[in-house]
Amino acid sequence: MNKKWIFTSQNSDDVVEQILTSRGIARSDWPNFLNPDFSQGLHDPFLLDGMDLAVSRIIQAIDNNEIVGIFADYDADGIPASALLAQTLQKIGLKTFVYIPSRDEGYGLNQNGIDELKKNGAKVLITVDLGIREIKNTEYAKSLGLDVIITDHHEPGEDIPKALAVINPKLKNSKYPFRELSGGGVAFKLIQALATKITKISNNDLKWMLDLVGITTICDVVPLVDENRIFAKFGLMVLQKTKRLGLKKLYEVSGIDSTKISTYTVGFQIGPRLNAPGRLNQKQESFELLMTTNEERAGRLAVELDAINKKRQDELERILVEARNLVLANKLNQKKVICLSQKDWPSGLIGLVAGKLVEEFSRPTIILEKGELLSKGSARSIDNYNIVEVFESVKTLLKSFGGHAKAAGLTIKNDQLENFYDQLLEIADTKLTDNDLVPKINIDMKLKVEQLDLNLFDEIQKLEPFGLGNPRPVFALTDIAANNIRTIGLKNNHLKFKVDDIDVIAFGMGKLSSKIIDQKFDLAFTIDENIWNGSRKLQLKVIDIKLSE
Repeated sequence: MNKKWIFTSQNSDDVVEQILTSRGIARSDWPNFLNPDFSQGLHDPFLLDGMDLAVSRIIQAIDNNEIVGIFADYDADGIPASALLAQTLQKIGLKTFVYIPSRDEGYGLNQNGIDELKKNGAKVLITVDLGIREIKNTEYAKSLGLDVIITDHHEPGEDIPKALAVINPKLKNSKYPFRELSGGGVAFKLIQALATKITKISNNDLKWMLDLVGITTICDVVPLVDENRIFAKFGLMVLQKTKRLGLKKLYEVSGIDSTKISTYTVGFQIGPRLNAPGRLNQKQESFELLMTTNEERAGRLAVELDAINKKRQDELERILVEARNLVLANKLNQKKVICLSQKDWPSGLIGLVAGKLVEEFSRPTIILEKGELLSKGSARSIDNYNIVEVFESVKTLLKSFGGHAKAAGLTIKNDQLENFYDQLLEIADTKLTDNDLVPKINIDMKLKVEQLDLNLFDEIQKLEPFGLGNPRPVFALTDIAANNIRTIGLKNNHLKFKVDDIDVIAFGMGKLSSKIIDQKFDLAFTIDENIWNGSRKLQLKVIDIKLSE
């Protein structure tokens, strides 16, 4: 599918200034963006609604020697966040019991988990990365005598649960200056608030917690701006020197170089391994890995997670091939929304499949695991089609749903699936134009070959960490020629060439090798470095090639 290149208006000849401007960052904020400050850059946690009540109730629990139950989501946001909260509460003298549901139980609070927390003596129930739409189950927990504190970052519905405290930066009329925290970010704000009242949590302790906060921030793909930039940047630093045995063992098993941990390492190596047991509906080895202080157990759990992740990769590949074939066979890629359901597609993997199909076909995509009566699904979307708002408008057809503008989950009765898809397509006709469905590449700046060197790479690195809200800068060269063209890889599916004497790598573009011989073309790319035998060389990573017409 041809991609549309969108060039940012050029406001400066300086590359870093141009990128900061194109990101919409005010000049007055440039120093804070380039040099985030953990000590000065965090917002007052008590600006979050419900924080005073939550902190007071936790202090009361300490005074009364009560047990605190934690009910957390089963992903790489909820699991590290629940480990962090449990460890902190234990440090300040509380007994905790943590419940992380399996995917079979479904997303969110459930009565089995609430019963389990009550049975284990909990007087207070704190949710992590869930709960904002749990009206009925909050009432159920209260009926058992539990005081409920909800910490969540998902979009609220029209009604808010009547918990003792609800902490969510997205609450309507919230005075909190930043709404895009991860679930782990919200849990950290609760800990930060506790630290102002309890001397057992030092500022140094808060810094060492950023390894787990960084994982949640990067893995949940929240915008890496404002506080999230601090969490990601300092989180990466702490991850390099983490004290957690489980993470150290995971690095060893996964071949991760602790001195070179980046957003890529977290998002594509650490996060998937923490997510893998939950995706395949297994025990919560990830939580145990982050909690254990036993070296032998940490090593064993790290090996298990790595093996589970390999199994997850194989299963994902199978489902992706099947789903893609169904899309093409039924010409769903010609509709404005893709919706598929199958019986043997595990619910833990379908979100990844939906994401891959959105990347390829540039359409909102819903993938469902079909049960006997109900189907559980994951949705991924594009700009101009807020999937949670869409689900809100068809909520009479759904058993439950929740999530963000571009990623959500849902449960639906099987007999409503056809009607559901029809309504999604109707809404898409009103919200999406044909232009919205054309994949786009935003290009920060057009460069000349003579501008490309390692100094430029080093300048761009000042803008790290990259992610949502601060993507890796994309540049363009126009009307260029390639030399030393060759294909690489087992199937010759990758392309390597040079522009002047600069190395260029184009993954998955091997078929273009014959088309760029003696042919001028335009190149969209990111700038990288290749280190070999201690020597640094500039390397361009191709995003797209436009051949001259």
